[in-house]
Amino acid sequence: MCMVAAEAALSHARQPGMTAPGREPLRIAELTSGSGLIGLHLLRIERNSTLLGLDLDPSAAKVGANNAETLALTRRARFTRADLKSRNTENLLVREKAQLIVCNPPYVPEPLSGNLPVEAGAGPDGTAHLMRAIELARIVRPRALALSWCSLSNPEQVVKEAEKSGYRLNSLFVALIADGEYSGAVSGYLRSLRSAFLNDSLETLAAIAPDGSASFGYLLMSGEFSRMSSRRGRREAAASEQIRTICSRFARRGLASLDSLQTSFPSRVWLMDRWDEVRLRAFLHG
Repeated sequence: MCMVAAEAALSHARQPGMTAPGREPLRIAELTSGSGLIGLHLLRIERNSTLLGLDLDPSAAKVGANNAETLALTRRARFTRADLKSRNTENLLVREKAQLIVCNPPYVPEPLSGNLPVEAGAGPDGTAHLMRAIELARIVRPRALALSWCSLSNPEQVVKEAEKSGYRLNSLFVALIADGEYSGAVSGYLRSLRSAFLNDSLETLAAIAPDGSASFGYLLMSGEFSRMSSRRGRREAAASEQIRTICSRFARRGLASLDSLQTSFPSRVWLMDRWDEVRLRAFLHG
């Protein structure tokens, strides 16, 4: 879904008024880049653009570089190991002058007792990477952002922080999914958080896991943002409140709450059940 949001963000990242033949090359930065999936996809759309992929995992840069080579994008993509919290990363992004920042980070909240093996670093409410990405955007001032988060990770705060940093939510993409190996491992902790929104009604569980394997469902969310022309605006101020309403209604009513989202910005909803997960795993891993 972050790929869909990133595609939507391209129109805001491009210089206003530029037509396709004279379009400027975009400078794209993907934070917590992993395999480089999203950034490399964008390079195939934006033919002359460049990508900087940053990830703390030491193996990510190698995987991203290998994927760039496979796709014949080596000359336009570079991947490096970087800690988002470091001043060096901040300086690197300032020099890059990225016009689009993409971040699809780990976002499952972690108990204070220990990190999750793959979702490590998301913090006690799941927003650690996202807050830092938005902070970096406030410094670098890209024209557009594409961010992913979930209803378990203080969803209202993510959008509110983007608004405070001068970015408007233009469109929202939502998928209802079942708890997985990461979220399910901390089920008890998630249920104790006031900022985590999940639903375990029979209707929701039957829809997302016909095999009976789910204990709760939650919402994956991706949004595309652009710089506000004015920090004060009725629509901009309401976006975070609308996110809170979507998530709180889902927690109370489950699947039925997603029939029609009442938002002032375009929004789209999908349901991803266990069979979809199996098909996706087969597609990705063979």
